[in-house]
Amino acid sequence: MKFRVWLAVIILCFIGHQAWAITPEAARTELAQESIPYTVEALVSHIEKGNTEVVGWFLAIGMDVDTANEFGETGLMLASEQGHLEMVRLLLAGNANVNAQDLAKRTALMNAAQNGHTAIVKLLLTRGADVDLASQWKSTALHEASMNGHYDVAQILLNAGADLKLINNAGHTPLVEAIIEGQDSIIQLLISRGADVNARDLSGFSMGETPLIVAAMKGKTDIAAVLIAKGAKVNTKTKDGQTALIYAARSPDDRSEVVKLLIENGADVNAEDNTGMTALDYALKRRDILLFKILMESGAKE
Repeated sequence: MKFRVWLAVIILCFIGHQAWAITPEAARTELAQESIPYTVEALVSHIEKGNTEVVGWFLAIGMDVDTANEFGETGLMLASEQGHLEMVRLLLAGNANVNAQDLAKRTALMNAAQNGHTAIVKLLLTRGADVDLASQWKSTALHEASMNGHYDVAQILLNAGADLKLINNAGHTPLVEAIIEGQDSIIQLLISRGADVNARDLSGFSMGETPLIVAAMKGKTDIAAVLIAKGAKVNTKTKDGQTALIYAARSPDDRSEVVKLLIENGADVNAEDNTGMTALDYALKRRDILLFKILMESGAKE
């Protein structure tokens, strides 16, 4: 009973009701008058709507603040995903578990980071959110912010000590995820904060692509130039023996500019992959005359 009274007082700070209006008895009356059932489903629905008043009634009556839906998502996770800052504050005031994980091992912090809810990310971190907790896919909040282009969130996470080196199940660091999604400002941020430009994962199903290989594959010449300037190795091979130059040559799109950049910086134009194919072979296979000419003028052998 003491806990309920304490919780009721805290809730007052967020929903502005008189003390008598938030007692368990009064809260039950309010729910009845609004024809709102005292169920988990109803609680979840009002959390997603951002209705702090109604959720306050549920908590005052004694509903577990960490009650989860069928996917294991708690109210804090849902409010963080939707960007309901006041709801997040209310749930944290009720001692919601800031590091709870759903069935996919996602957290409230990951949800907020994925959707760019900066204020919520800050709040969760101040309340003890683990910045490096990973989902079942081994992605962290920094992976989420990086791939979705949320610069301010990524910066906050880095300032909170987020690990730049963590690799997800796809074999990607946050830097690689940012390159794949073309998040230029995030790429610059991660590199400036010490991201390893040669990091790769050779375990599991990953082919071991480096950031430079991904940039070459995507035709990101400017990004490739930054990576090379920061020490990216031009001739590193993946598990199947393919270099950044070969990846560029395999692309169905025009990769002539990034190919020129790679060659200017020492790419081996005659490097072979595990099947014996070179960049020139792939250019011929695709009937890319421009790329064929560039490679031949750079010393490629037929």
